[in-house]
Amino acid sequence: MKKVSKKKSFEFQLHKWKKPLLVSDWIIYLVVIILFSFLRPDILVITIYLLLFPYLIFTSRIKALSHLIVASFIAIVWMLFAKGNYAYNQNMLVLFGINLFALFTWSVGLLATYVLYSHWEHKLGNNPYKKFFSFIIFYWAMLIFFETMAYHVWGIVNLKTATIYSGLPICDCLHAPHWMQAAYFLIGPIYFLICEALDLENPHYK
Repeated sequence: MKKVSKKKSFEFQLHKWKKPLLVSDWIIYLVVIILFSFLRPDILVITIYLLLFPYLIFTSRIKALSHLIVASFIAIVWMLFAKGNYAYNQNMLVLFGINLFALFTWSVGLLATYVLYSHWEHKLGNNPYKKFFSFIIFYWAMLIFFETMAYHVWGIVNLKTATIYSGLPICDCLHAPHWMQAAYFLIGPIYFLICEALDLENPHYK
């Protein structure tokens, strides 16, 4: 008899609430975008992070908690390395020299990007290259969008870098040294590869 591969197969059943969940996820994204204009950013992202646990459990996507743990780990490693490059123009909570807004934004942002991507991953077939590059394109688009919104709309400015370095062309966002800009674009792909290496399952499969 042939051994059955433990790898994820694309002969799967989608979560029965997949379409309502997609609508729900996008509504939450839009609400969060609006709230950034009214609430203190660090308190908002910390609250979102804490609410992710009951939200994912309530929507039967417990599998996604593993992705959140990986995102949190990457965020901690990054902030331990780059914490000296963060100092915002707004009051932000800081713990052991780590800016909590940046820490939780990375954790929430990575997980949120993956969850949205995971809704349509099944359409890419079983090609790992398609999945990888599709995620990268989506992650980069989300990164540029939120960095642009943060700088130009919400007025969240990192004084450590914004006053010294120019931003990316056109969007005029992500004012930071080149190595830091490169890290921002690489963190997403690294996150995806770690999740794949750990064989973490798409939360919308059952």
